[in-house]
Amino acid sequence: MKFLTEDDVDKIILESKDGYNTKFLKSSHNLWKRFQNYKNASPMALVENNKVVAIIFATFNKNFYTNLYEIVTIEGFEGNGYASKLWDQYIDYSVKIKKMTRLKISCTPRSITWHMRNGLIFWGIDSSGSLKSDQPLFSTRNEQKSARSLYVKNPNLALPSPKVVQELKKCQIESHNFTDGKKHEVLEAIMKVDKFWFGDWLKRLH
Repeated sequence: MKFLTEDDVDKIILESKDGYNTKFLKSSHNLWKRFQNYKNASPMALVENNKVVAIIFATFNKNFYTNLYEIVTIEGFEGNGYASKLWDQYIDYSVKIKKMTRLKISCTPRSITWHMRNGLIFWGIDSSGSLKSDQPLFSTRNEQKSARSLYVKNPNLALPSPKVVQELKKCQIESHNFTDGKKHEVLEAIMKVDKFWFGDWLKRLH
């Protein structure tokens, strides 16, 4: 895993083909510049044959949370498992080197099937229609999935702090004024998540 500078990402964008992933990378890059995250949270990259093929934009905080904002495969390198390989390196680094204990991430309906393979659970929905995950973090995908099996039986095992729980309760589908099309898209994503959707359980929690 390689850490990238702002100039590194500028160069990668310049050399990338046009397409959805390049547009997504540009958006992530602009977000990182706007929040001045390049100073303290360098993007992490997977390198294959001396070429950056996937990038993760994530932060690490004093509350032992890693917040993954974006993961993107470089245009033209899709379908080779590079994002999955980088994900594995990222969670290993987060736990073993950075000593993080929880993961926070919002997943778009488009990406939800891929993220389910990483052992994620979901509590709520953000204003863009992405599903919100906040859960204990482990250094391997298999550990993450094993823990998720326990959460399905007892969601209390994965609950974040009471303050975050109250925030997540306000992030349900009825909390947003989505268009019919967006609402349909979100509900489809929830159906795909199936038993790993804990939003309904959360609403019943007192």
